[in-house]
Amino acid sequence: MAGFPWTCAQCGAVNDPAARRCGTCAGLAPGRARARALWVLLTLMVVAGVAVGGVLLFAGEPEPPPSASGPFPAYTTPALPTTKTVVTTANAVTPPSTPSPSATTTTPTDKPCPEDAARYLPGGTGTALLVAQTAKSVVTICRVPDGRIFYDGQARGQAASDETHIVLPAQAEGSGFVAVNGDYRYQVDGGRLVVSAGSEVLSDEELTTVG
Repeated sequence: MAGFPWTCAQCGAVNDPAARRCGTCAGLAPGRARARALWVLLTLMVVAGVAVGGVLLFAGEPEPPPSASGPFPAYTTPALPTTKTVVTTANAVTPPSTPSPSATTTTPTDKPCPEDAARYLPGGTGTALLVAQTAKSVVTICRVPDGRIFYDGQARGQAASDETHIVLPAQAEGSGFVAVNGDYRYQVDGGRLVVSAGSEVLSDEELTTVG
């Protein structure tokens, strides 16, 4: 060590190379030198312990769950209650129509619908509300048990067929009845049968009650 500065292991002082022992430690009592050395050692141990504790604390910290990462929390849109619309469909049944008691040619009777007209009715039976004729046609208005009304028209003096016969749903209107077939309108009222297409009147005949 001679010729080079050296550092005392006890006090850390840099000594002159000519000195054979640490001048700082030489000036201290043996007990103080030992206490100083212990204090330095204790300080180093505390620093080392703090460093190791910090490493262990950082290594043991749990990672945040994936759902909590990011600037906003996860959000689930709540299910909205649904509203159901229930539509009830009734059978298409025309409500019963009662002719006006003032009608002269539409006075209801208790007679059954004539056979030639009844066979074309739903159920094959009904009550005759009107049986009449013109110079060319036989007109029958019948009501079936469920209340629906039908217009039956036949060529006078000819057997009923697809060419000489027609049956249509009808309804009471005013003091008579009306049946519609496409653009054609059959109106029975005031003792007359009026057949029209749009605004054009195709025929206007007098009706005579039969029976």
